[in-house]
Amino acid sequence: MRNRPMWWCGVVMMAALVPTGAWAFAEDVCYPLGAGTVANCTNLPSSCSLREPTSARCRAESLAVLTNAPSQFNGGRSVVHSDATYLLARAVGFSFSDAYWIAAYNEATDLGQFIPRDIHGQPVPEAAALTTVDISGLVRTDLKTGGVLYHYLAPRSGGSAVPFPGVNGLKPEVNDADTEGMLTHIRAWAMAGTGTTAPLCTAGLTVPSPGGDLSTGPACYTDDGGQSVPVRGLIGLFGVAASIPFTLATGTQVLSVSSDGSTPNVLATGFDAWVGGSSAHVEDARLGIYLHALGDRISHHVCTDQAVVAGPNPIDGGFREDFIGYECGQGLHALRHLYEIGVDFSQLSPQDRTTIAALSAVYDELVVFARARGVLLDVATTPAFKAALIEGQLLPALQTKDVMSRLNQLSATACSRGWSPFPGSPGCPAK
Repeated sequence: MRNRPMWWCGVVMMAALVPTGAWAFAEDVCYPLGAGTVANCTNLPSSCSLREPTSARCRAESLAVLTNAPSQFNGGRSVVHSDATYLLARAVGFSFSDAYWIAAYNEATDLGQFIPRDIHGQPVPEAAALTTVDISGLVRTDLKTGGVLYHYLAPRSGGSAVPFPGVNGLKPEVNDADTEGMLTHIRAWAMAGTGTTAPLCTAGLTVPSPGGDLSTGPACYTDDGGQSVPVRGLIGLFGVAASIPFTLATGTQVLSVSSDGSTPNVLATGFDAWVGGSSAHVEDARLGIYLHALGDRISHHVCTDQAVVAGPNPIDGGFREDFIGYECGQGLHALRHLYEIGVDFSQLSPQDRTTIAALSAVYDELVVFARARGVLLDVATTPAFKAALIEGQLLPALQTKDVMSRLNQLSATACSRGWSPFPGSPGCPAK
């Protein structure tokens, strides 16, 4: 067999060593290891065009961008999950506090915990009061708790292992519990606001609902004997042969994982007490987690549209979720995240315009939740208002390659509307 070039071999080794990174709207604002200011850490390699198909070299170098970032920077944040979500929430009527916590828990779903930091990577002065609790059980790399499935959301096809025909994760049907099972499951939990009436379950699997779906039932899934069943699957690295297996058990979702095993894991049934504060604060946290899942469903749609949740199977009553094949390869996965920030979205293949789709979907869902909470601004329901914010301000900022210019434009959006910028971003100019 012909030898691979060295750059390819290095990337394969990195992918094998790094826990499966279900990056979605990857961290683009990265903090310096020492002195300095934030840097853009999602630069598209020069070997890549803005339209698919792309070369093997492009895909490998794109993966290297994301796998190398942890050693080059001191963490970071995604402005789509944080800053932009905050601005969208403010626009529909949420207060500064509510909008901030919605955005903070959106980002914490990737990071495990969100601490706001300034452009030098230092915690903001009020950081202690603005830090989320630990929700490490939901992070994208956790295969033991099923956290990865809050980032890779597969549609369902009536228990069949055949993808649902015509499913379009670029515009997911958030109320279709039969097809978008995991998404509607998290949404129902967020819409409940507080309490345990709507459960949060591993893989989003519940006992049958009154409508017959396995997503919005009153309790987490068990077999007829009341026992948990396995959920098995594969996360692809390079095709089918190179993949990472996972095995879960249905039941209540693990929310926070003990770092040293000295204390029990926190389960989702204890979410409200774990987050603490007012009922509005709990509702904000739940909404942020749901909006993250929605964004990731869109971000990963080319892969996940071809995946399914199959089961219960007749052998052990378990379920199967596989994210494998060409479209789920990690090089292509990484490339599509580099397409989501700092490039001209109009030049991308239609399937890769996920930032545009995600901003629109998140805005629409914020309208729904703001209405339910009695804070919706009437003007926020008009197409012109939405377009002025997203098309007129947010999308130009997110297509800006220079990270400080990007942050300045996002702050200017807030300032122009009389809002405080997202904590840690540049402030409004003195009047």
